[in-house]
Amino acid sequence: MRADTTQTESERSPRDEPRELVVVGAARRRPRAPLDRFVSLLWTATRAAALPHPREWNLPTPHAHLIVPILGHAIRRFDGPDDRIGRWLSGGLLQPVTDRATLRDTSGPSIVVAAQFRLTGLVGLLPGPIDALGTAALALDDLLPGFGDELRERIDEAAAIDRPQRRLDCLEALLSHRLRAAASADPLIQHAALELAAGARAGAVQRASGCAPATFIARYRAACGLAPKRHASLMRFQAALRGRDDRRPWADVAAAAGYADQAHLTRTFARLAGMTPTQYRAASTFDRHVAWR
Repeated sequence: MRADTTQTESERSPRDEPRELVVVGAARRRPRAPLDRFVSLLWTATRAAALPHPREWNLPTPHAHLIVPILGHAIRRFDGPDDRIGRWLSGGLLQPVTDRATLRDTSGPSIVVAAQFRLTGLVGLLPGPIDALGTAALALDDLLPGFGDELRERIDEAAAIDRPQRRLDCLEALLSHRLRAAASADPLIQHAALELAAGARAGAVQRASGCAPATFIARYRAACGLAPKRHASLMRFQAALRGRDDRRPWADVAAAAGYADQAHLTRTFARLAGMTPTQYRAASTFDRHVAWR
């Protein structure tokens, strides 16, 4: 099966070249030092054929993500449900932290290799301020020219396309090579982000930092990409998504994730996911993925 059989000539990325889809496989693991200072998770996944739904919502997380396609040279994303054409992100994509759901193409086979950054970890790959990147997905060829091509070459040379763990080894080696070794996260904000992830309120964390509110917000945005309250909202939302499979009452999920009540959780779902918790639970395919026609 060819990787581009589901694309018309008008849809195909100009840099896409057909590659044979081989063995399916998925893997995930934590990176080793020194990469683990900046990256919390490496993962790879194979989709052997189109999914029953041609598009899928990715719900937002408090982390930035780097995703590289191994079949072809670009990833397609859509700007919303009314966008039928989408845009091709050459070389792969970097998704900065965003509190907006994104719509991805699931209309064909794919193999991707990806990294999830720590809350303040993107500084290890790109110079700050991180909020200057914005919140929309960015083409890797614009940010890190040649990164995707070099990763695909390493995977080919290692005969790793059908070996998920080896694919992760190739990504880890390339990210470690590209690492800004002298980079370090703002220690005050690094601590603040961990406090927010543990459930602390943004106002209390700001006061404990000793910074004036405006200074704290500016430093936080520069290190993480979003203002602290918006980032903390994503952290609570991520905790609520862990209740996807256990079928607990949503009121219990809301309490466990730190929401004031179920109504608070429902408002957050409407803002971040564009749906109710019940709709999410009925349509979610995996974790933060939701089927869309």
